[in-house]
Amino acid sequence: MSELTLNVWLLLAVAVSAVAFLYSSVGHGGATGYLAVLALLGVTPDAARGTALLANCFVAGVAWWRFGRAGHFDLRVFLPLALASVPCAWLGSRVPLPPSTYGVLLGAVLMAAGLFLLTRRKATEDSSLRATSVPLALAAGAGLGLVAGLTGIGGGVFLSPLLLFLRWVNPKTSGGIAAAFIVLNSVAGLIGLGTRLTGASLPLFALALPATAAALIGTDFGVRRWSDAAFGRALALVLMFAGGKLLWGALV
Repeated sequence: MSELTLNVWLLLAVAVSAVAFLYSSVGHGGATGYLAVLALLGVTPDAARGTALLANCFVAGVAWWRFGRAGHFDLRVFLPLALASVPCAWLGSRVPLPPSTYGVLLGAVLMAAGLFLLTRRKATEDSSLRATSVPLALAAGAGLGLVAGLTGIGGGVFLSPLLLFLRWVNPKTSGGIAAAFIVLNSVAGLIGLGTRLTGASLPLFALALPATAAALIGTDFGVRRWSDAAFGRALALVLMFAGGKLLWGALV
């Protein structure tokens, strides 16, 4: 991307940092936001997917570390999800994805999930949590992993509302699990892209640096400064933004 001017690079770094701050605060990597920014610049789909996945690895990695250290992680819920998702994310990344109506459906689901979080009266409490269904977790992990690989995202934007809807974990623990889920799926997606990542896309990988710096700040807000209610509102914002991005990309 050598044709980009210095001013465009600076604007790009600011936009990516803003996305990373907001997404990391709820345990997400921000791939949907990065893809939206890169699409505006006309970056090719494979280059954009590779850049988004790499930034995901760093941003969600910071979130995983921060949320895990604060005790917002549940290995028993995470393991079946991860075991099924990683091979499916790799498989999905191997498939060149043509434009289709999937964006409308996924975008609508995310918008609905965001509205659900905004309108519910209170965050899920530990006393109302349900036991995790391993078969359902395996099925959900496989489906979300495939979607993650196909679209170039880590899948956390779909996993968080699902975990809260099923009442398997509380809001902040959903952030820790989503972060770990995103890291593993993003690595699998990068491996799957393989030789489809061209040398022209390598300069874009530098965007992972400002994204990581912003994630260090964003995760501090998510883990230590925000209540469960504020966390839920931030997550709803992220979901609605991601859903809007998918709808816009599918309809325009």
